[in-house]
Amino acid sequence: MGRVEVLTGRERRRRWTREEKLAILKEAATSGLRVAEVARRHDVVPQQIYQWRRHLLAAVRDRVQGDSDVGPAFLPVTVVPASPEDGVAPTPVSTSPVRSCRSSRIEVRCRGGRSLAVAAGIAPAELVALIRAVERA
Repeated sequence: MGRVEVLTGRERRRRWTREEKLAILKEAATSGLRVAEVARRHDVVPQQIYQWRRHLLAAVRDRVQGDSDVGPAFLPVTVVPASPEDGVAPTPVSTSPVRSCRSSRIEVRCRGGRSLAVAAGIAPAELVALIRAVERA
């Protein structure tokens, strides 16, 4: 006769509502606790929280990519001279062009944590095409 093992106790396969998952993810992101501590607090393994986070980020990414109004954009920038209230002495502005031995570069952080470094003189249309290509990769 074979051996039979009877398992008692809580069933380990649980169902979490979307709101419960979001609450746990919010706690993991904002409480200052490590993911392992939040996982123990809610009786889940840390890998489960990481998986929920990946699914949430993928859903957000898909939603943003599906929205044609959202995409790479240039933001307006205003350079304001330092004022005495800031505690920084204003630097004199030279009227003659200053040449640097090093070429100027711009670094752009894209979605997904990737970054793109390009020459400062790149055409805006080329930069937009590069950003789109990097974000699709």
